[in-house]
Amino acid sequence: MNGSERPATGDHTQSRSMMALRSGEIELAIIVLTDGFRTDVVHELTRSGDLPNISSHVLAEGSHFDGVTVFPSVTNVAYLPMLTGQYPGKANIPGIRWLDKAKFKSGNLFDEGQRTYVGAAHTKLNSDLPDTLETLFELCPDSMAFRSDIHRGLPNGHNRFYKLSHPWMFLSHYLKRADFIDSLVMRSVQGALRERAANLPRFIFLPMLDVDSASHARGPLHKRTYDAYRRIDSAIGALVDRLKKLGVWSKTHLMIVSDHGHSKTDEHLDLSRMVTELGYGVFEHPNIFRSKADAAVAVSGNSFANLYVSFDGKWERPLNGDELDSQHKKLLNALTDRPEIEWIAYRNGEGSIKVDSGLGTALLGRDEGHYDYSYFGADPLQLGLPHTRVVRDDALEMTIDTQFPDALEQLSQLFSSQRTGDIVVTSKPGFDLRGWRELPEHRSSHGALRRDHMMVPILSNRPLAENGPMRTVDVFPTIAESLELTTTRSVIGHSLW
Repeated sequence: MNGSERPATGDHTQSRSMMALRSGEIELAIIVLTDGFRTDVVHELTRSGDLPNISSHVLAEGSHFDGVTVFPSVTNVAYLPMLTGQYPGKANIPGIRWLDKAKFKSGNLFDEGQRTYVGAAHTKLNSDLPDTLETLFELCPDSMAFRSDIHRGLPNGHNRFYKLSHPWMFLSHYLKRADFIDSLVMRSVQGALRERAANLPRFIFLPMLDVDSASHARGPLHKRTYDAYRRIDSAIGALVDRLKKLGVWSKTHLMIVSDHGHSKTDEHLDLSRMVTELGYGVFEHPNIFRSKADAAVAVSGNSFANLYVSFDGKWERPLNGDELDSQHKKLLNALTDRPEIEWIAYRNGEGSIKVDSGLGTALLGRDEGHYDYSYFGADPLQLGLPHTRVVRDDALEMTIDTQFPDALEQLSQLFSSQRTGDIVVTSKPGFDLRGWRELPEHRSSHGALRRDHMMVPILSNRPLAENGPMRTVDVFPTIAESLELTTTRSVIGHSLW
């Protein structure tokens, strides 16, 4: 079904009846994280019969929703809503690269004030998560994952193929393919299910990377990328066959969810070089030894960047619009003048956010239950809203069909993190921000708030009762309810049952 078609829920009695049928019958919940799946491609391939296992095992009696991921729409960061029930801002992980200005000292090799989760430092992702959230693994100690960078709460030995995957992942990056990684992971899955046939875990998290890798290498609509969708469908078929042989498929809740989409990339803007040419000393990965940096560029997914600047030569805290105008006006103008850049966003006075495309400026404010949105000139977010006050609970539905779905919520949550850049930069479709350092060259990108990046499939082998727009942050409470678990921390989403 398309994005506007939702499973029929009937009245309240029918919804309660569905919950009663579910209650007590689910023994195993599984999230298959299909990294990089695009909603339109999934619709196309299911209609053409090219995803027979997903169609027959999941969609025949289950649900297919077009959901919204988080901003930035980038791997690992966008796993957080599903595994913690929190946005990246609340988790204080605003990208795969970031700075903490209160702790940052340029030129310090072991500086805790900066991070990249590309390479060896990805092992710090779990310790960087705040204690104020819990993972599904902590909520359900009887869990298992396969090559998951987020694994806080998993017992030793329950994150299968994680350490063994490191050299393979390095090789995968330069070979521009991850099919053999997924194949090795699935071999590990099959082995683990046989090994624990008499005592299966209650929750399994299984990320699959083939489509994301193929998209970056060839483009999101390339024949070889479509082949990657088919390979993942075959892997899901093999997983279901194993669960049937074990006699647990009828008691399994399987959700297939993506973390982001993709858009084709034809040209590259080297954002770091651009900032350098404006006279800044730029800190960036892997050039982390600059002793007198007054700017830092942290690109994620290649279409999103956190850009940090000093104030009076100091790195103490995030800056607001007045401070940026007073010392970095030239930089702001240069960014909005670039044809490759969609818009920039930064903190404004009194907790508001300013979004500037060069052709127009928007102001976004928020109180306990509302958003205030206004703009001058052309609306940079193209939301089709008047100068208006929006009830927060209505924000997703009012923006779901725009070019920047869920923009009000997602911008707000991102800037709740003190680690988010002084300036957030996003590129237009067809462009990215990484430049020559992204080797091998990317032919597809993600990370931005654009529709191609934000809209993701949310599939369930069981019919869910929800009948409105949804976010990936709703997956966490849905899985928790499937297993009749009570969260010990507040979560942002709501169960889809």
